[in-house]
Amino acid sequence: MKHLTKPHQVPVTNLEMNVVYGCNLKCEYCTHLGRFMNGIVPLDDLLLWYRSWNKKIRPNNVRIMGGEPLLHPHLESIVYETRIHWPESRIEVVTNGLLLPKMEHSLFFALKEIGAHVTVSRHFDDPYYNPMFEAGIETLRKHDIKPHVTQSNWFWMKCYRIDEQGRATPYKSNPEKAWKICYVKNMCTTLIDNCLYRCPQLECYSYAVKKGFIPFDDWKVVLDYQPLTSDCTHEELEKFMTGEVCEQCSICPEEFQHADMYEKINVFGLPKAKSLFCGGTNHDE
Repeated sequence: MKHLTKPHQVPVTNLEMNVVYGCNLKCEYCTHLGRFMNGIVPLDDLLLWYRSWNKKIRPNNVRIMGGEPLLHPHLESIVYETRIHWPESRIEVVTNGLLLPKMEHSLFFALKEIGAHVTVSRHFDDPYYNPMFEAGIETLRKHDIKPHVTQSNWFWMKCYRIDEQGRATPYKSNPEKAWKICYVKNMCTTLIDNCLYRCPQLECYSYAVKKGFIPFDDWKVVLDYQPLTSDCTHEELEKFMTGEVCEQCSICPEEFQHADMYEKINVFGLPKAKSLFCGGTNHDE
């Protein structure tokens, strides 16, 4: 497999790509708004972004995620192309794991061949959910892939408000206070539309506003943010990677607020939950 050389790169801790915006779960307080959105990043678009940035940045970790990345019809190709464009980076696929038993053998082969790490996020502790989650973990083990399981149900943070109509609305925080408690600041740079965003929430909310998934009037502040474009200079990129508080930090809370299981949508208590949420095809372009 041919690797591309990349001189003069700026270090990046984590480079994240939401290759799918839809999800087979509809959890409240999802930091990536998977409950509200759908759609995928076309493979050709992603490759254009890779070619634009791979000589400029050197990610320690490249994180392929969503939404639910297993819903992408070209995930196997994405896995290989990520390794080609960032041969020295750790590559991680982050999934809720429920669709793993449905995946083709070739995807698991690709993950092993490029040395990818698979992180499986446990969202619930629920009698409907637990057997399906464990089936995904067992599928990875059968393919000699050791997953890293994160217990996201233990620390699920409310990152926006939910109004009486069930719509996501932003906090109106003091940006300095919100920045002070931010747990992703300068740690999770996100790539979308060939631009870099400083945090995954800001990128997701901007995309959601542009696509009409969340109300423009409530969230228009995120559109005032200027992401870094691929024609940036080396100096602009270095400055961007060490940036601090900005106006858009106000969309997040000023203090940690835990969302327990029943403050999320408990989709596994619904009829036909297994067929509705574990066989989802919410990946239309």
